Amino acid sequence: MSIKKIELLRTSQSWDGVELPDYPSGRPELSVVRLVFPVGAKTSWHHHDVINYGIVEQGELTIVCSNGAEKTFRAGEAIVEVVGTIHRGENRGNAPVVLDMFYVGKEGMAHTEDAALQPSDASKFANDAHEALNDEVKAGKRPKPANKAEERVFRLVLALGKQVLPRRQLVAEMGMRQNSRHTFSNNYMRPAYDNGYIDFSYPSSPHKPEQAYRLTSKGLELYAALTSKEVIC
Repeated sequence: MSIKKIELLRTSQSWDGVELPDYPSGRPELSVVRLVFPVGAKTSWHHHDVINYGIVEQGELTIVCSNGAEKTFRAGEAIVEVVGTIHRGENRGNAPVVLDMFYVGKEGMAHTEDAALQPSDASKFANDAHEALNDEVKAGKRPKPANKAEERVFRLVLALGKQVLPRRQLVAEMGMRQNSRHTFSNNYMRPAYDNGYIDFSYPSSPHKPEQAYRLTSKGLELYAALTSKEVIC
């Protein structure tokens, strides 16, 4: 009797079309985890620093990213999870979901990290206040932050300026502690990135050791407005 071989997936990208990072250096650690989602269950908002992929064994699982992107995977379909992007899994169907996931990391590396950032925090940049901010920036006026989320992004934009800086140096420029990486990423870097103010110097390899950050053209416009002499009260 012959063995039937079915290739479910072969890719170097996560499901949202983003290139996967390089494998971490160090002693490898492989893990297999089975997740069971009751009807209506949702994970917390989280992100992964390790490459992970899996197969939906039963039910339908919807992956939702903090930037609004989402995709539903059905029984028998393979998933290559997003890496470094805040997201969560939801069972919106009428039957339990069984998901088998495979994690490719190194010893001591966490599979998953909870994210302090919620979509509502990032989406503050898409409301009427943000439209007003855009109008002020385009007019070359110096805006004031409408909320805490904007204030954090303003601080980051001012610290980065016209430089290209690695994370450690950018944290130092902002006067923050180096051990506050999680807070820095979720409260400063991610909102600025998701709203188009900053970009990676190596966009296709977000976890590259030499990674650094720079302002986009939109970020440079905001920087110019923030450093102008006119202040909007």
